Amino acid sequence: MPRMNGSSDMLTAYFRLMNASGAAHVYRESVRAGVLAVLEAGPKTAEQIAGQCGIHPRPTKLLLQALAALELVENRGPEYNLTPLAFLLTSSSYRNLGDEYWAHLPTLLKTDKPLVQMDDAAQSEAHYQSQAAILGWMLTPAAECAAAILAADLPSEAAILDLGAGSAVWSLTLASQLPAAAVTAVDWPAVLEVAAEKAEELGVADRLVRVPGNFHEVALPPNRFDVAILANVSHLLTPEGNAALLRKVQPTLRRQGRVAIIDVFPGQDDGDVNRTLYAIGLSLRTAHGHVYSPCELEPLLTDAGFDKPQLIPLPVPPFAVGILVARVKSP
Repeated sequence: MPRMNGSSDMLTAYFRLMNASGAAHVYRESVRAGVLAVLEAGPKTAEQIAGQCGIHPRPTKLLLQALAALELVENRGPEYNLTPLAFLLTSSSYRNLGDEYWAHLPTLLKTDKPLVQMDDAAQSEAHYQSQAAILGWMLTPAAECAAAILAADLPSEAAILDLGAGSAVWSLTLASQLPAAAVTAVDWPAVLEVAAEKAEELGVADRLVRVPGNFHEVALPPNRFDVAILANVSHLLTPEGNAALLRKVQPTLRRQGRVAIIDVFPGQDDGDVNRTLYAIGLSLRTAHGHVYSPCELEPLLTDAGFDKPQLIPLPVPPFAVGILVARVKSP
């Protein structure tokens, strides 16, 4: 065993790991015991919560104090109530923090086989319909940051293509910053319903065109768009799949048009844990999923007719997302 010298960095890493483990246990037990479910009905005292859940008041109060530190409950006088984050978790498919996937980790390590194949066209529509809305919420700060960057170099009437759009949070947020921009979003019909709701929320519903279907197969007009957004798409595809998609996108862009690959990329120390856990999570739910580096995507871009790309990290939570931007090569 290495000598424990009590260095600040070692202690910081130790407490980070211990606190993450403890926080996970506190959250899961609050779900299992019914504490959060009781609070969904409205504010309660610790004694009322304990009584309804059939647990002891003293440790219940300790649990609630920890949940407050985790920003899942608020303590107002003698009563506790759920925060917006807790309401979001309890009402979504993320209630269990992906436990159904993480429980498959031992099997993945032994077999290298995922639990589900969300990169399979036959399965993707159902999976992404349930996830699109909450992913849109999770990525809103990053989308706002990306929109500010991309809008600076686009005309006010920009034509935006969004392939594999999901909630279309990236393209619609960009359109909201450009007064006459229009978005063409391509995805499965059920997923595009989520995009339509996002467009209403951002006040750009009249500027959204929905194109239902498999984005690999949908016909696209040539020389039509100023920017093509591929957000959270590249990590689902094989290198060959990415190459084919980029070759399909390039002719749709106008002169000096750009492709913006938005995905998890290395480069921000604050996002290292998020990025590495994301890579494992991708292997748990996809057959071919891979977190690409800019160096891996650059030759695919240049072969498809784009200039050398530039990576722009997005310095907002989760501190692991960036934009890899490349222009169409000049003739």
